[in-house]
Amino acid sequence: MGEIVIPLACDFNLDNIVRHKPFFFFFYDKAEKVVRVNGKLVTMRFFQQNQKLIVRFEAELNQAEVEVLIERVSYCLGTMEEISDLYSICSEDKVLSRFSDEIYGNRLLSAFTDFEALVSIICSQNVSFAQYKGMVAKIVEAYGSGVVFPEPCDILADASLLKNCGVGYRADYIVNIAKFMSGKNVVDDAYTLSGVKGIGPYSIDIFMLFQRRKYDFFYVDSLIKKIIRDDYGVSEDLSDKYIRQFAKNHWGKYKGLCEVYLQKFLKDV
Repeated sequence: MGEIVIPLACDFNLDNIVRHKPFFFFFYDKAEKVVRVNGKLVTMRFFQQNQKLIVRFEAELNQAEVEVLIERVSYCLGTMEEISDLYSICSEDKVLSRFSDEIYGNRLLSAFTDFEALVSIICSQNVSFAQYKGMVAKIVEAYGSGVVFPEPCDILADASLLKNCGVGYRADYIVNIAKFMSGKNVVDDAYTLSGVKGIGPYSIDIFMLFQRRKYDFFYVDSLIKKIIRDDYGVSEDLSDKYIRQFAKNHWGKYKGLCEVYLQKFLKDV
């Protein structure tokens, strides 16, 4: 068993992250994750000691592979992100201020791989957070023995397994993404995804927000319209243009992240 220690920003709170249900990194409600590094299965368990993240892992890794693990975990969990100005925005917002305890120390979590992120985004289309997690869990069970997210080659080897994962019409889109990502580790240019059937501007915005951690990217859907109408008391015609301007005026450079927290804490808890 190996161990790595990653420094944390002063507000980072692993318990808060897991308690309020993670996004694209952890599959289940535990601070555990199995990944592949150079084809090796690596089981990781996460602990926080003051402002240090302790990651204990089961695998024989060389130093270069350990460095990959440190880099990806640090990035995916936003371990050193400075977001104090986000807290100021939330504290002054009439809705987000109700969730200060849940938001403080929390982090948006990126997927360990771009392929995992893209499949997760497809699974999250038009469903609740709980339904999305159910689909992903079934995909992991079908292709990764319940422990590790599949690679594109796993999906392409037997796409029929998707039928039992509850993904419905999304199965074809997942296959399309698997074909697009075959032989790739990362998406060099997110806008090339527009050529993949099933990935439109909405999904690219989510990819940029979650996987590239660009918090000013914002997506317009029926849920954010409902929140702005019902919780913010806006009665105007909620066109996409109006919604985007409302978000920019209220949440500035964190408009995408504020949207995620609104949808999460108002509708999924």
